[in-house]
Amino acid sequence: MELYQLRSFVAIARERNLTRAADLRHLSPSALSCQIKALEEELGVSLFERTARGMRLSEPGRILLSHAQGTLEAAGVLQRTAETLSRGITASVTIGLNTDPTFLRVSEINQRLALLRSDLNVIFHTSETTSTAQSLRNGTIDLGFFYGPLQAPDIDHAAITQVRICVVIPSNLAAAGPPRDWQELADLPWVWVSDKFPFYQVMQEKMGGFRMAPGRIVTAANEQIVRELVIAGQGVGIMREDEARPLAASGKALIWDKGWGSVPLNLGWREGNRDKGPVKAVREAIGYIWRKSHEEGDGSLADKAWA
Repeated sequence: MELYQLRSFVAIARERNLTRAADLRHLSPSALSCQIKALEEELGVSLFERTARGMRLSEPGRILLSHAQGTLEAAGVLQRTAETLSRGITASVTIGLNTDPTFLRVSEINQRLALLRSDLNVIFHTSETTSTAQSLRNGTIDLGFFYGPLQAPDIDHAAITQVRICVVIPSNLAAAGPPRDWQELADLPWVWVSDKFPFYQVMQEKMGGFRMAPGRIVTAANEQIVRELVIAGQGVGIMREDEARPLAASGKALIWDKGWGSVPLNLGWREGNRDKGPVKAVREAIGYIWRKSHEEGDGSLADKAWA
């Protein structure tokens, strides 16, 4: 497969219309259609359902879309790194991303750093909240986003925002009505990440007084997999509010009104590195971007008060 095919795939998914996507890609509709057909043949799945109203992602297409976007993001990082190397660099810094780049405002952060430190080679690296401290210690990353508290004396951190989380029940599991209490909720099948993952620690505390632990039918590696399995109706999950609201609005899931909580989103780095050149530049850029978005009121649900 080629990057141009993935770009076309993402464009159609965004526009839901072949003609509009073709205009964005500066192609004829027939040429764009041929690209998608070739990609579907190579992957062995249909990416879209053709309807009278346009192009709608199929179930395989919806699952593969995030992978396509990740591949394009990685290709962009590769290109930017090569361009930086060609100009000559004085330092590199690796930032660990514990969740999706859009939520973390990666594009804005990168633009800010490019403006202030054009000599800095910025590398974005996929990481996990539960392994952030170890990744900082072994030098895999220089800074890293993570959820929840971090009890590690050799790691410093700063709070970025408070993230609202909620219990999300697939529509098929809520057909008879929402659970009346935490015990009924615990009796449902669950999609679980990890007992150490902050989202689930918050909910376990709420369930602590009940006799039965959640029925974990499957363990997922990250938030994106939880979302896909919830949409597929395979179990209850815990999600960020900004991801849960669209599912509820589309009728794919129910947000349980008693299942709200909050966890901090933090940025961490090794103790003693706070004011070192690249780390300091990243800290200041991230702080600026998040403060700016809050001041402008961008509509994010990440930092709003909750009851």
